[in-house]
Amino acid sequence: MIRKTVPKIKEILRKALLDGMTPKNLAVSASMGIYIALSPFPGAHTVMMLIAKWLWGLHFPALFIFTSINNPWTMIPMFSLDYAFGYWLIHKCIGWEPSWVISLEKLFGSGSVCIWSFLIGGNILGIVAALISFPLLHLFFQRMHTRALASRGIL
Repeated sequence: MIRKTVPKIKEILRKALLDGMTPKNLAVSASMGIYIALSPFPGAHTVMMLIAKWLWGLHFPALFIFTSINNPWTMIPMFSLDYAFGYWLIHKCIGWEPSWVISLEKLFGSGSVCIWSFLIGGNILGIVAALISFPLLHLFFQRMHTRALASRGIL
């Protein structure tokens, strides 16, 4: 399945570059997709993609591809990472004990989940991942653009 999917993704991105999309716009689209994938708003990712496309004129296929990093198979590990990072940051580093928690007593007999840990952790990880990925993706798309033009004999 991956052998069929990766070439299709590359072809979509290569076609976008040849149809006038700039490497910078594709990198911004992909980075925003990475942020949305890590954002702590389950169920709102599609709405976030549509709003990002509308507000900033991003390349929707690239946005969709990179947002799809968060899918039903990766959702639990990604949201667990969001929560663990947020919990570490809020409770261990800052020492804040927020009162906005969800009790798991009826479901598991004890325990609770801190909503702030999830929201803050997911947003910070998403922003950091997007900022780190942008220059790497920009370079990747510049090289892809150069190769695509060369293969058409334009360069």
